[in-house]
Amino acid sequence: MGNFLEMKKITKTFNENVVLDQIDFCADKGQVHAIIGENGAGKSTLMKMLAGLFQPDSGEIWIDGNRVSIQNPKHSQELGISMIYQEIRLFPDLNITENVFIRREPIKNLKWVRLIDWERAYRETSQYLSDFGLDIHSKRLIKTLSIGQQKFVEIIKALSQNANIIIMDEPTAALTEQEIESLFRVIRDIKKLGVTIIYISHRIEEIQKIADRVTVIRDGQIIQTCNVEDANINEIVKVMAGKDLADRYPKLKVKLGKEALRVEKLGFNGRFLNTSFDVKKGEILGITGLSGSGRRTLAKVLFGVHGPYEGTIFINGKPFRTMTPHLAITNGLCYVTGIGTDEGLISNAPITKNITLANLKRVSRAGFIDKEIESDSAKDLIDRMEITAGEQEIVDNLSGGKQKKVIFAKALFTNAKIFIIDEPTAGIDISSKIDIYNIMNELVLSGASVIMISSDLSEVIGMCDRVLVMYNGEIRKIFNKEDASQEQILYYASGGK
Repeated sequence: MGNFLEMKKITKTFNENVVLDQIDFCADKGQVHAIIGENGAGKSTLMKMLAGLFQPDSGEIWIDGNRVSIQNPKHSQELGISMIYQEIRLFPDLNITENVFIRREPIKNLKWVRLIDWERAYRETSQYLSDFGLDIHSKRLIKTLSIGQQKFVEIIKALSQNANIIIMDEPTAALTEQEIESLFRVIRDIKKLGVTIIYISHRIEEIQKIADRVTVIRDGQIIQTCNVEDANINEIVKVMAGKDLADRYPKLKVKLGKEALRVEKLGFNGRFLNTSFDVKKGEILGITGLSGSGRRTLAKVLFGVHGPYEGTIFINGKPFRTMTPHLAITNGLCYVTGIGTDEGLISNAPITKNITLANLKRVSRAGFIDKEIESDSAKDLIDRMEITAGEQEIVDNLSGGKQKKVIFAKALFTNAKIFIIDEPTAGIDISSKIDIYNIMNELVLSGASVIMISSDLSEVIGMCDRVLVMYNGEIRKIFNKEDASQEQILYYASGGK
């Protein structure tokens, strides 16, 4: 099998900053080629050139033996390239079929008129869903699907465009173990069709399972390319980070204090019936489960986003029969999102504004924002979080790992004592993950409590004192750290009793 895709001596500069430096990259037909690297290493920039979003300053791109100059995303699609981004790019109020065929609907010609052939569109979409083992109707609205199901719709959309190169950017971010296995099955099926799959990920374990070859990019240069079966994974991680990351889950043993939050007989919208649990000061409590288990809904009920609810939420012993975000914040709760930036940050605002908006009282004097206090407060957290960017840098220009740190800096600025953290490390590199884990350690060392919602079982087991496993809106099992295993968690998350 020859190199179906070749990128030769690719160089790209932004504002005199060399992002890609003489990159040589190739991928074969019917192969999964993984690309790994720290956030900001240049891997997404390289792939966005294939997607037509950027053009190289110099270098060549060859596809199937032909040199191409990709002008824009439309041209990229015409060349058979499709990129599935980490952020879902579907229309939530349209159904699956409408999203799959948007702007390229099949047409049927009648005597005097050309009409959209919806019957054919629905039939073809239904066939794709069936082929992937997805028991979902082709007329389901996107907004009613789980994140994992939406990812599959993105893949179906790419295949329906007859893509022969599919780029997947962090495809498993926020997916459950079950959804990841389904995705891998789909990827293996796609491989058999001869499609080239470029798989960008930070999850080393996944690369071992699904990839044929792996390329490591660091500081805009390719450091290593090898067959996965020949790779020393520990060495790959070291090469990727430029340092030895021996302890990927640096959980500290912290003496637990008094009860910080307790839930008694919680119920919401027919779910969580008689749900009861607690979290102590200094504790990291993990909540996990498969797609549809209700773990994220539970988090949002606790923070007052969803309601009304049955039962009682106790914060530091004080009972609440109703909850709102304002009430939660006033009583020391903070909700930290890890799914993209739309819920957690103002993407077109500078770092300073994003951090201090969380608590304007701290930077105000006589009802007006004190610019000096605002700047000093932001600088303090930027240094503490090791965010290597200027305080006035626009958040949208930051890598995923840095954006995540800004979200945490914003949370710390609230002076909260109970942190509900939703998918804290989704889509970021290993070094940034460890930085986030150490921030969580800092929080519990200071006496705060952390409720961590995560679909990453290794992360849950590695960083939590206890693990709460959910299935269909119920708590099926609570494990102590020393008793938790992936197999046991999956057993209860799948409905075991």
